[in-house]
Amino acid sequence: MFMSAADYRESLRRYRPRVFLNGQAVESVADEPLLAPGVNAVGVSYDFALRPEHAALMTARQGTSGKTVNRMLHINETTTDLLYKLEAVRLLCREVGCAQRYLCHDALNGIFQATRRTDDTHGTAYHQRLLAYMHYIQDEDLTFGIAMTDAKGDRSKRPGAQANPDVYVRIAERRPDGIVIRGTKAIVTGAPYMHEFLVMPCRTKTPTTPFAAPCRSMRRA
Repeated sequence: MFMSAADYRESLRRYRPRVFLNGQAVESVADEPLLAPGVNAVGVSYDFALRPEHAALMTARQGTSGKTVNRMLHINETTTDLLYKLEAVRLLCREVGCAQRYLCHDALNGIFQATRRTDDTHGTAYHQRLLAYMHYIQDEDLTFGIAMTDAKGDRSKRPGAQANPDVYVRIAERRPDGIVIRGTKAIVTGAPYMHEFLVMPCRTKTPTTPFAAPCRSMRRA
């Protein structure tokens, strides 16, 4: 399913993120004037995928599913994919200045490789879980923020040695239905108007700071 910019804005209205601007609660991120430039920029990535003249750059066939998906959610399979992704970003940047959604592409491609290598080395099943999630966001044509940069605190110390453990995101609890994470992420581009967040470690963790593998995203409630 490909969304249009109008569909994207309407989908945001169904979300109720807790967002404050200048000390005031935002009632609807889709209709907040101060967020309009970012929402409009992401919307262009949706509309351009629907235009026949941009289809070669803005869409791609996903080999793991056989479906045509937005280029910004695609896993590179050939050198042509690499070139087309670059040209797609250039196309969007010429129109809106910042092709925010390209971060979705970069994160998926990085985790795609990392989970495959982890499974090959340790006999885990992270890659199949990633594929299930990736196919879901491709089918729904979602946009997600990349929560990568931790607050870090005292940078002379490792994550597990911090006086305030929440300066690095970590697993706080394991439950039968998943995990609970705590901590602070910073500089999440477009955070108020994302459908979901993909939370990733920003450095190698040790057993004292357990965050051993990329986790499933946090859905917005």
